[in-house]
Amino acid sequence: MDIARYPRLRRLALLTVALAAATPVTARAQGIQSGTSITLADGQVQGHLNGAAREFLGIPYAAPPVGARRWRPPVPNAPWAGALDASSYPPACAQLDALTSDGSESEDCLYLNVWTPDPAPAEPLPVMVWIHGGGDVAGASGNFVPFPPYESYRLYDAHNLAGDRGVVVVSMNYRLGVLGFFGHAALTGEDPGYPYAGNQGLLDQRLALEWVRDNILAFGGDPANVTIFGESAGAWNVCAHVASPGSSGLFHRAISESGGCTVGIATGAESAARAADVTAAVGCGGAPDVLACLRAAPVAALLDAFGDSELDGTPISIDGAFLPAHPRTLFDRGAFSHVPYMLGFNSDEGTLFFIGATPLASPAEYTAALTARYGALAPQVEAVYPVTSFPTPQDAFVRVVGDATLVCPTVDVARRVSAAKNPRTYVYNFARVIPLAFVNILDLGAFHGAEIPYVFNSVPAPNFFDAQLGSRMQEYWTSFARKGRNPGAAKSAAWPRFKERPWRMLRFDAPELATGITRIKHFRRAECEFWSSVYDTIE
Repeated sequence: MDIARYPRLRRLALLTVALAAATPVTARAQGIQSGTSITLADGQVQGHLNGAAREFLGIPYAAPPVGARRWRPPVPNAPWAGALDASSYPPACAQLDALTSDGSESEDCLYLNVWTPDPAPAEPLPVMVWIHGGGDVAGASGNFVPFPPYESYRLYDAHNLAGDRGVVVVSMNYRLGVLGFFGHAALTGEDPGYPYAGNQGLLDQRLALEWVRDNILAFGGDPANVTIFGESAGAWNVCAHVASPGSSGLFHRAISESGGCTVGIATGAESAARAADVTAAVGCGGAPDVLACLRAAPVAALLDAFGDSELDGTPISIDGAFLPAHPRTLFDRGAFSHVPYMLGFNSDEGTLFFIGATPLASPAEYTAALTARYGALAPQVEAVYPVTSFPTPQDAFVRVVGDATLVCPTVDVARRVSAAKNPRTYVYNFARVIPLAFVNILDLGAFHGAEIPYVFNSVPAPNFFDAQLGSRMQEYWTSFARKGRNPGAAKSAAWPRFKERPWRMLRFDAPELATGITRIKHFRRAECEFWSSVYDTIE
């Protein structure tokens, strides 16, 4: 029967289709798959069990950015034949040796990892997508814990977080340094469809988020409830995605641990100038086809020419595409993704970067160090951080650098986002001094990155981490990922929303201490208000 000839039947059929589309169906019918063999549109993925989680490592999300694709925006990978063995972490993207990771010359590195509970959930679970740190010049999703005696443990191993907390966790590698943030002017004229240069690593992350949107349901994750979270450069990158109009809709909550993108962002001209210096250093400055010459250059030569800029900020730039304007401007205009946003910092962010440095021995050396770093601004900095307020001149300088580059940029983002009427903004201070001998010997305090194993539960208790503190933090993080508001943990303090006044946040310390998980006000307020007032003048 030709239904088009019978309008009433045709309307009834259309109504039936519409009702079917609106009627809730079980998650399993929508595509959640059981076991360690998952079938995706690209092919079959064979994972394995790890504790209470199913683990899938090294899944490609983009075509290898090699040859003519070096420095181009990423494109999806080709399907594969047979079952993909997803039992090993992917190779780290090309980078120099760094404090927390070994060097690599691999360009075929755009892979991601997935952890999901076992057995498969009946309904889709919140998804947490991790972006690793390393100054955007180093790091990888498979980094090992960088301190003894736990070097055999993976720092971002999420099998406990996923298996114990009922979330799906994804981590990815992305292009770094000279291969991931290369703003050569010639790239802007190469592709009329994308006349921009730089931020290739951020575009990799965005493509990974698109992969999550399209594939995560098969693993039991809810593509409509995605939290992006990251530490250090990962926190900057999370912040950049919040600011970027092109990333809007790919995530629904955000967490930045120790880093904010309103500071340390290069202009397009600065990025192009740095790329020109690299070009000259590898002998391509006078080449008839500069990009062809650069694409033929050895990875090692490019890495050496670009150098390591981890402490001085990030190579992210205002490229006109991913970032059409400075993040400060976008936040102040309210032109960003108004999603629930959690941000935080550790009390002693600067100490890790001064291991082995010759300490400043006198107030005069402290003044000279401030002048070398901040120029004419140094007297104002010294007034906010008088040397007499610290045990030593070195302690004063370490605090200045930690606050200026990590603590206060994080708070600066929270201030701007909150002021733009983003009501679900939350800030934390991680103050726990890990009870390990080397932490005390080196006087690291609550150092940069110390919160990560607590969040992931990636290092065994009780010898290293306080199991109770880790459990509470995992509850807060996953509670935030689940509902995006009023993050909480059983028998712990409620998390106040952050506002510039009264400057409230939650402190994480050992639960058995009086300063355990508590609400605090005004912490580092004078220091961060000072830095927010001068950031425009020191960039």
